[in-house]
Amino acid sequence: MKLQSPRRLTSRQQAEVLGLVRDATRTDRVAPLSEQVLLSVPDGGPGAGHGQTTGSRHFLAYDGTHLAGYAHLENGADDAAATAEVVTDPSTRRRGVGTALVRGLEMACSAGPAHDRALRLWSHGDLGAARAFARRHGYSTVRELWQMRRSLGPDAAPLPDISLPEGFTTRHFVVGSDEEAWLRLNALAFVDHPEQGRMTRHDLDQRIAAGWFDESGFILVEDARGPGPVLAASHWTKVVPAAGGGDEPGAPPAEGEVYVVGVDPAYQGLGLGRAVTVLGLEHLRDRGLSEAMLYVDADNVAAVATYTGLDFVRSAVDIMYERIVHTPM
Repeated sequence: MKLQSPRRLTSRQQAEVLGLVRDATRTDRVAPLSEQVLLSVPDGGPGAGHGQTTGSRHFLAYDGTHLAGYAHLENGADDAAATAEVVTDPSTRRRGVGTALVRGLEMACSAGPAHDRALRLWSHGDLGAARAFARRHGYSTVRELWQMRRSLGPDAAPLPDISLPEGFTTRHFVVGSDEEAWLRLNALAFVDHPEQGRMTRHDLDQRIAAGWFDESGFILVEDARGPGPVLAASHWTKVVPAAGGGDEPGAPPAEGEVYVVGVDPAYQGLGLGRAVTVLGLEHLRDRGLSEAMLYVDADNVAAVATYTGLDFVRSAVDIMYERIVHTPM
């Protein structure tokens, strides 16, 4: 097994990684890499260079000339934990590919200043093989990310009637005008969130450029009571092919996602989060989607309660594992 860590991926390597992801998704029925990592395949290199304080690295495991596995490492700033995601070719599993990649990640983590450091690994879908790997190699669970779903079809529970407080209005996001205001709202709403709260203008622009982006599904709530409107809450919806889907016959249909719901902490307690969530669900239903899904941290009690009250139920779990990597003396 040959392990490479190129500064940037070539066009050929990018295509190989994306093909690997497609094969793993078909086999496991769950995407092995997060959206942010997939965006970094053509874009990212060491020291991301877009106003971020972290750097990313790519790891490629080759069995001869065949790409058998890929890993992405996001280095935390200073002493922060490093986070990684790994995908292996289903046809080459149980041959040490995953172990080789994780060992490479651990070595990269321990190559910095002389102190112990945490390495965190995501397992999307809480697969049994990943649980067994974590136990064997001394990784323990530190975070659960739930996927929740609800039906939007004709037989589903009706969406509740909602109303905004007096003086609040809604409109759609306008590209070229609302980016900075939304980024400020997002940073305030997710100040303690390890991923969402770090979104930069570059990250936002990448998503706006994606084929799935739809301004009409990006709903803003403004406080219009003052001399000028103030962005108070938002619901960014998303419509994408289901995991393992695509244009092939028999592929799963597209699904709607409650992508990002954010409320400025100064406006919490007014019911804006629930209201804007329902507005987004109505948009997805009116687009003809039969189901909506979302991701939420299991320990976010308030958000889980809100979504449960809107008839969402847990459908899958992503697990983050962690191990302290010891720096050689």
